[in-house]
Amino acid sequence: MYLDQVSMAAQFPTVVYIIGLIAILLAIAGILLFDAGLSRAGNVMHTLTQKLVAAFVAAAGMSLIGFAIWVTQFNQAFGVANPLGQAIKSWWLGGTGINTLPQDLDPAVVPNADSFQAFYALFILFAAFFAALLAGSVIERVKTSSLALIALLFGAVVIPVAGYLVYGSVGPLSNAGTHDFGGAFFYILLGCWALVLVWRARPRVGVFDGTATEPAIPHNMLYVVVGMVLFLAGICGYALTNGYLVPGSGYFGITLNESGMGLIVTNLMMAFAASAIGGLLVWKIAKHPYFFLVSPVAGWISVSGLIDVVKPWQAGLTAMFAPFILLGGYKLMIRLRLDDVKVVPLTLGPGIYSALMAAVLAGGVKQGGYFGIAQGEYAFQHASINIGHQVYGVIVFLVLGLASALLVVFVVEKTIGLRDGRVDEGLEAKLDRAVIGEVAYPDRAPAGLQQADVSEEPAAEVSLVP
Repeated sequence: MYLDQVSMAAQFPTVVYIIGLIAILLAIAGILLFDAGLSRAGNVMHTLTQKLVAAFVAAAGMSLIGFAIWVTQFNQAFGVANPLGQAIKSWWLGGTGINTLPQDLDPAVVPNADSFQAFYALFILFAAFFAALLAGSVIERVKTSSLALIALLFGAVVIPVAGYLVYGSVGPLSNAGTHDFGGAFFYILLGCWALVLVWRARPRVGVFDGTATEPAIPHNMLYVVVGMVLFLAGICGYALTNGYLVPGSGYFGITLNESGMGLIVTNLMMAFAASAIGGLLVWKIAKHPYFFLVSPVAGWISVSGLIDVVKPWQAGLTAMFAPFILLGGYKLMIRLRLDDVKVVPLTLGPGIYSALMAAVLAGGVKQGGYFGIAQGEYAFQHASINIGHQVYGVIVFLVLGLASALLVVFVVEKTIGLRDGRVDEGLEAKLDRAVIGEVAYPDRAPAGLQQADVSEEPAAEVSLVP
């Protein structure tokens, strides 16, 4: 037995990761409630069911070999022969790394085994989180089976490959100097997938053509507000899981840059507050409170790639402008007649903004390599954050996101179909009863529900749609 693997010092980071697991589940609950509020009253159960299906299918996909794909970068750094094959052998769902008690794993082979196993669980839930967000881009219009297949490939292959590239200190991008912390590049990836999915799924009936049996507007904005607060609460617990807590040495970001836990949570609070101020201004411009309500989410995404390397005032200043980027993305989506006011505008623009601002505000900060490696291409903190590598990372993720999404979505569309034909047959507001067989409001007829006008202007093209 290797008792150092289960000492108090070794297990303390595991506790942080377990708190992160609970926090991500809280954020997923917020996402569910958010989209339930944005859907029509007769589609609430359909929306919730589809999001849960997408989340858990993606999680199952990640559990197979997703973590092993991510671990490959470390095998490469330490010169392991056949790095991908060895990673899969040890860290696929049936591998020794996850099926052996930590005290029975040699620290020379698997250091910090207990926290590494907890990180495996984090990756599973990480996939569920992003798949739940992805499902929210096409509520009330796609087949559940098609969405499940898309989520499976997204969680099993695409997210792990993205993690291998930039999430970790010795990935091809991060080891060269591309910086991320809380997932800015993953939000770019998500935005690309959502964009393709929204395009191919086509708008919901009534969003642009005015032919719906019921208006395509949110039925309960209270759910939206509470969901947003739960999401932010989850982010507070999740943020610190993106790094290494080293007893006696301090806290390091996921790319092995020096940082601090207190600094990160302070930066996060500054981002929430400052983005809300920006959201108030955007509310005034757009004449709709939705943009204020979601501004802290845009603020989080805008600093997700840099809160471990900037000062609090810099985090706040960066986040203050995020709602304006959100509004610009929304306006562009409406102009292109793409039906998604949430996922693409919230993730794609703010994610790119975050990646680039990391270089503007923290250029020169050392990162990359790994503990104990003194020289060579994987030497500890041998690289520096710079604008060239941030731009390169953005381009890589845009290409990866768009190319993989186009391939997967087109194959699904041409084989089993993507859009649910029932939404074009007068059932676009009755999917709970038509598809699920259970309704969220059994005692209330959908036509009798009081729904607020959420249009920015009377014209259909500018109606605020989820």
